[in-house]
Amino acid sequence: MQELEPIYESTRLQGGAVYQINGVLYKYLYSDPYARIDHPRFKFSPLPGQRRKSELVLNKNSLRKAYFVPSYRASQVSTVSEDAVQMSLF
Repeated sequence: MQELEPIYESTRLQGGAVYQINGVLYKYLYSDPYARIDHPRFKFSPLPGQRRKSELVLNKNSLRKAYFVPSYRASQVSTVSEDAVQMSLF
C-alpha cells in the first residue's frame, strides 16, 4: 500500500495532483475565485473509473480529509472520433 501524505494547509495543494478523499481519488482543479478570503473553497474532480461522478468542493476545515497520493499524477486524456479523422482527410 502506498504512503499517503495528509494535507493540513491549502498551500500544499498542487494543480493536477491526485488526492484521496473519503476513499475516492480526486484531481485538484483550482481554488474557487468567488470564495471569500477568510473562507476559501477548493474544487476537486473525481478521476475516471471512480464510483463518485460529481465534483467536490471543500473548505479549509474539511480539507483535512484529503490525503496526497505521491506516486499518482492525473493526466488530460483526449479522444479522437472517426468523424474527426474523416474530416481531416479532406
